[in-house]
Amino acid sequence: MLGYMKKFNPRSIFTIFFLSASINAQYLHVVGKEMFDNNGEKIILKGMGLGGWLVPEGYMLGTWGSPTSIRNRIVDLIGEDSTITFYEKFEKNYVAEKDIIQLSKWGFNSVRLPFHYKTLSPQYGSYDEKGFSVIDSVIAWCSRSKIYLILDMHVAPGSQSGDENADGDAGAQLWDSPSNQEWAVDIWGEIARRYSTEKWIGGYDLLNEPVLYNGGSQVRNLQRKMRNRIRKFDLNHTLFVNGNMWSRAFEGLGPALDENMVWAFHYYSWMVFNRVTQNTIQYLINFRNQTNRPLWLGEAGENSNEWFMQVTDLMEKNDIGWAWWNYKKIGTITGPVSSPSDSVYQEITRYWNGDGPKPSYETSLLGLNNMTENLKLENCEIKKGVVASLLNDDYGSKNLPFKEHFIPGDINVVDYDLGANGLAYFDFDYIDNRPNGGGLKTWNNGWAYRNDGVDIQESTDSKISKYHISHTQSGEFLKYTVNVLKDDLYQFSIISSSESAEASLAIFNEQNQKIIPDTNLPVTQDYDLWVETVLGEVELQKGKNILRLFVSRGGANLKKIKVSSNSSRAGEAIFSYRIYPNPAKQTLSINYESLNPNTVTIKIYNLNGQLVSNVISKSYVGENNISWNGKDSYGRDLSSGVYFITIDDGKKIIKDKFTLIK
Repeated sequence: MLGYMKKFNPRSIFTIFFLSASINAQYLHVVGKEMFDNNGEKIILKGMGLGGWLVPEGYMLGTWGSPTSIRNRIVDLIGEDSTITFYEKFEKNYVAEKDIIQLSKWGFNSVRLPFHYKTLSPQYGSYDEKGFSVIDSVIAWCSRSKIYLILDMHVAPGSQSGDENADGDAGAQLWDSPSNQEWAVDIWGEIARRYSTEKWIGGYDLLNEPVLYNGGSQVRNLQRKMRNRIRKFDLNHTLFVNGNMWSRAFEGLGPALDENMVWAFHYYSWMVFNRVTQNTIQYLINFRNQTNRPLWLGEAGENSNEWFMQVTDLMEKNDIGWAWWNYKKIGTITGPVSSPSDSVYQEITRYWNGDGPKPSYETSLLGLNNMTENLKLENCEIKKGVVASLLNDDYGSKNLPFKEHFIPGDINVVDYDLGANGLAYFDFDYIDNRPNGGGLKTWNNGWAYRNDGVDIQESTDSKISKYHISHTQSGEFLKYTVNVLKDDLYQFSIISSSESAEASLAIFNEQNQKIIPDTNLPVTQDYDLWVETVLGEVELQKGKNILRLFVSRGGANLKKIKVSSNSSRAGEAIFSYRIYPNPAKQTLSINYESLNPNTVTIKIYNLNGQLVSNVISKSYVGENNISWNGKDSYGRDLSSGVYFITIDDGKKIIKDKFTLIK
């Protein structure tokens, strides 16, 4: 390359670099220590990893093992032909365009796509068009949603680490095999040849989590070869160059390999073994300054929402983009999308995990089919708290409603507000930061429903509600944003259980005034035996209220808060209404508020007392709106005049009149 460039005079060299910079400006690109988007605006990447899709990982599927071992175990259950069919459906359902659309709507501006080298090149020197067609589809989806795609070689030929996620059952054979290394280089060359002009490819993540002890220079050298091959075909796209030792160590990695490159690192509690502080990334900041190239957090996650908020805040404060791990898993609380696990599939995972007998061929087919069907986004549960902790700027400063709560009404205790620890809730164990080393520090002892410090368990008896809060400690609290429907005196009660501890609760308002004093909860002698206890009464004003359920003395399990008034207990439904405009030219709006869900019948009569229109509508708690189009029951326009209207909620009938002018 240098010999080629010697044929040009300095002015020509300047022209080449100027043209290259102009081309890069049309893509996600690097200038010094910063990244810029297609329009030349500075950008902080906020991305999500699509792990588990093209590189299946055992823990995401409720089991263990590398991609190869998982496939072998499936073949053992259903045979090779059925396994091929299974993977076709698995890959079709795990990620589809609607998943990319959802990520974009939430506010993510990039996705990181891990791929297995065999997806693209099952044998050295040959390429699989089916594998490339998957990438083609993702590029098209990302282009339509205007979200960057970063391609990630998650498994290199021979394995770059020997870990399960790198398909390394036979060890890290990438480093001892020149042919494996050349194979990896060739794959990147083919990718660059095919996709050099794709505007919504953000770049190439060259080698996920390489592990070579004291081998920083070798890790650099392989990624330099990848860079050289890519640049033969592609001068446009950004290169994401990983550190050694699980993308954490950068000794021997400098200086920069390319003008348009980023240093990629990973950040997990079991890598950092410390609280989330500036000191944990200062060595990376120093390296960025020394090399004059940006940093990018290629993976972080598998922790509590509190940790998520702290890490993304730290990164963004230091102008570091990020890609979170991971988008979708089976039965997860730590990702934004959780796929349900059905009982038939669990027979398979119990067998794989050594806890049950081998299922039959028929059971295995059914269980695997159920698993793939449940992977569709429409069958999954969205973890709103995870999304908010990553993307909502207010997450650390104010509590936000998790669900819409009406008073009077019932509130599942687990549906407390969104927000940080000490704000929307307080729990003593809320994060896995391992400042003193050691293993996993559990934040949600029940490992269900939500990803905060609150300990939530799935209830044995789900008739009252599916989940409950356990392991309560004195001093903990939960906040609820509620919509009080009318000024009234309200009675609060709670459904709880306790094996031996006599716990107590109190309720505070937004002004930190104790509005319901400490009330003892009964010992039920069994955590699965639930009883209702009246906590007290309080006057509440109509509108938004924020209530804090305070654990004065811990030890009880908490399931449901019940709030009622004399009116609601008597079955009152509609308590206020408005019809407008009056007179109406064409459409009449009927607005009313209801204390209880009900069926409402609206009848309209002319001056002769003849019924001209009859509307039956389902009524919801809170505000309801119904529009009447000025037509009779047969769809004919009614003439101008005075009409009478009745609104019947089954308990009372409201009567009024209005004028129709046409």
